[in-house]
Amino acid sequence: MRRRVEAWDATLIRAALGKIPKNAAPGLAQAAHLLTLGRRTNTKTSYASKWQRFVDLCTTTQLEQGCKPLVYLPASERTVLSYLGFLSNEDLVHETSLNPYLAAINQAHEDIGLPRPALWHYLTLLRKGFAAQEGDLNPNACTCMPVPADVMLDILHLDLGTDNTHTHTLRMCACLVVCYSWYNRADTGIQLLQSHVTLTDTSMTINTKSKTCARNVACPITRRFDPRHDPDALVYRLLQRWHTLSSPHHSASDIYWSLPGDTHDWQPSIITKWLRSCLQLVHRAPPVGEPWSGHSMRAGGASASLAIGVDLFHIMSFGQWKSLAAVQRYLSFLILPDRAAYIFYGWLCPPPTP
Repeated sequence: MRRRVEAWDATLIRAALGKIPKNAAPGLAQAAHLLTLGRRTNTKTSYASKWQRFVDLCTTTQLEQGCKPLVYLPASERTVLSYLGFLSNEDLVHETSLNPYLAAINQAHEDIGLPRPALWHYLTLLRKGFAAQEGDLNPNACTCMPVPADVMLDILHLDLGTDNTHTHTLRMCACLVVCYSWYNRADTGIQLLQSHVTLTDTSMTINTKSKTCARNVACPITRRFDPRHDPDALVYRLLQRWHTLSSPHHSASDIYWSLPGDTHDWQPSIITKWLRSCLQLVHRAPPVGEPWSGHSMRAGGASASLAIGVDLFHIMSFGQWKSLAAVQRYLSFLILPDRAAYIFYGWLCPPPTP
């Protein structure tokens, strides 16, 4: 994969700046280097792998089926539509997960000055059909359903309910509560570093490094511990417990959730795995047709906050949503206010008027 990313970078540099000689003009080599830093490593890796899937469909798969290879650069809209049909037949990608596949195709073209082919009317119509067929074949299919606050409170109590909790259980509970309390994406939550976390007697601050935050801008998000709605300091006690146990083993660059001897690669899917493990331990399960995943905690947190009257712009700021359209996808008006929601998010509510 590294070679594919390097090849993509080389193509981008060549398209933008031409061939860079050894005795390049001042600033040219640095310009080339900065171009390669314009996308995050994870984004480049995702683009490179998904672009290769598209290339394979246009070449190897066509030949295996006795068909002529398709031109993939520049790709026609017809070729892109065929690719989506192939992904639908393959049944490995949900319609809601198609955006990075199409972005890889569009960026591969745009990076060399070609028009983006994965756009316009027919693509929109085909995606609607993709979603319709997916729903017909699996009536229970849905995504991003919010985890209710009372379920997350049960997970919080899973550790606080005993003094002899297994270390891994403590880790799972603390990680899930942090993801829920900060509306974290799964990747942001699981890849949190020790240096990103500051715990005091009154608050916990996470200097998030999410994909919506520029890398040269600090984005500290502070959660105050508020006795008005969490008089037993449940959230604080859980997070302090993990912080006290893990900090002696960590350097600043270590994953915050790591333990000595870990072999995890710290992919976002771990959040969903840990959520399912904790749900089994607290004997809770999502309603039929509502699968819960790592993103469900981001949706659940935002929806619970809205239910108890937290200002929408505070929710957007705390969760680093850039637009109303972006946050709207995560909000469910079916989530009702309850005590658990106030324990997690009551601190965001304004104090009573004196």
